[in-house]
Amino acid sequence: MNVVALAAQRIGGSFVAEVSGVDLARDMVAAWDAIHAAYLEHKILIFHDQDLSAKRFHDFGERFGTIEPHTVVMYHHNELPGITVLSNRVEMGRPKGIRDAGSHWHSDYSYKAIPANVTMLYALEVPNEGGDTKFIDLAAAYRALPDAIKQRLEGLTALHHYRRTKEREHPEGRWQLLTETERAATPEVVHPIVRTHPETGEKSLFVFPGITSGIQHIHGLAKAESDALLMELYAHCTEPRFQFTYKWNAGDLVLWDNRCTMHHATTDVLPADQYRTLYRINTKGTEPI
Repeated sequence: MNVVALAAQRIGGSFVAEVSGVDLARDMVAAWDAIHAAYLEHKILIFHDQDLSAKRFHDFGERFGTIEPHTVVMYHHNELPGITVLSNRVEMGRPKGIRDAGSHWHSDYSYKAIPANVTMLYALEVPNEGGDTKFIDLAAAYRALPDAIKQRLEGLTALHHYRRTKEREHPEGRWQLLTETERAATPEVVHPIVRTHPETGEKSLFVFPGITSGIQHIHGLAKAESDALLMELYAHCTEPRFQFTYKWNAGDLVLWDNRCTMHHATTDVLPADQYRTLYRINTKGTEPI
């Protein structure tokens, strides 16, 4: 087997790299070791000009572990349910995919007992303007915390509950879209506020202000104290110094490590005549520690 000469160029301050020299339709096996090493080093990888079938995209996802289909079944790919379709198009009166998925800061599947490892998105069509994705390096945010705050966070856990939110009228809140079966599959879960990466040993924050993570409170703290600490952490980790914004091109494949990053889509503010359609895959991670 030939070894592929992969190059990963850092384009963000503490994370994010563009990868060149790899055609994933042809090289994913030969380049796998280098891709995985770059993934752990940079947290987010961007591959340009890819030409992948749904099956080939699915095959690449399986390199990262067990693919876990999205909770909302109606947006699964017709032939490969491990792929979720994200799209603001409407076909024959029915949404082609999830129109504004993740339009808030979150880490995928953090509301599950076993959250996601990788998320990968493959862009089939993108708008001329808008539709960017924002990212935050939660490991860098943790490193920048004062020692006193780090000590205060040690051992603390938070309750997560999918789509539970104080914003009762939010279209993604209060379990809108979910069937009874889907609700039963998303019970309350408890995760540490600071988690240790299972492969690198690096620590990062693991709290997110977005509604799908549904963080209710910190265990062992009074409501006022819990709310104040969470707001302090949210304000800290969303500072511009920890952020990176990516503008998509058709044919881009972008993947990221949910164990040490969070992200924010902006599709909810796209004009009606600007279309964005992507395939998404998540793989199952490990229990946060």
